[in-house]
Amino acid sequence: MPLLKAEGVTAGYGDMEILHEVDLEVEVGEIVSLIGPNGAGKSTLMKTIFGLLHPKSGTITYRDKPIHGRKPHEIVTLGLCYVPQVANVFVTLTVEENLDMGAYLLDEREIPQRRERVYELFPRLRERRRQRAGKMSGGERQMVAMGSALMLEPDLLLLDEPSAGLSPKLVDEIFDNIRRINAAGLAVLMVEQNARKSLQMANRGYVLANGENRYDGTGQELLADPDVARLYLGG
Repeated sequence: MPLLKAEGVTAGYGDMEILHEVDLEVEVGEIVSLIGPNGAGKSTLMKTIFGLLHPKSGTITYRDKPIHGRKPHEIVTLGLCYVPQVANVFVTLTVEENLDMGAYLLDEREIPQRRERVYELFPRLRERRRQRAGKMSGGERQMVAMGSALMLEPDLLLLDEPSAGLSPKLVDEIFDNIRRINAAGLAVLMVEQNARKSLQMANRGYVLANGENRYDGTGQELLADPDVARLYLGG
């Protein structure tokens, strides 16, 4: 039984359909990469999975329970968290305050222990815990955003363009962080502009184009596919 399964999902904004009968699965403990050109519908799919958009047709199940049509605050309680590409931290709050905001569903007595687990994954956040998130680098803010989501100890983390706008060095650091998160037992579904790098670390991947499924397979299969390489990986 897949952890997450989307079947025949059609969704969009108002009367504009962006996704057309899209299918996707994530198994327990997997890293799944979602790639494709700009405007392919990748972020729309993430928002639809997390309840920010509701599908016009199709189904989305999490642990075999329907979640399409549910609201984000309900989906979070099931063990699924989402880190958007932008506006993903409270810039006027400190690192520690951001983490505590991520733990809003928890009993206050649970928060210190959860925070400590995040600091174990991201030691730099412990060092910067009193610093305001708005004064941090882009890579550090991404750590704060992921750490905030991890406070609820989800089983699946949705990451939308985690390396967007970062320098090559920080991109490597973010990918290392994602590997650490996955090694701790979390499944990860990520939309990523650095398609080749994301497929290298992914168990499986999906290619979307024009809101439709085009290719899927293991990360290595997609990297080795000449059509995928030519059309979506820069040759």
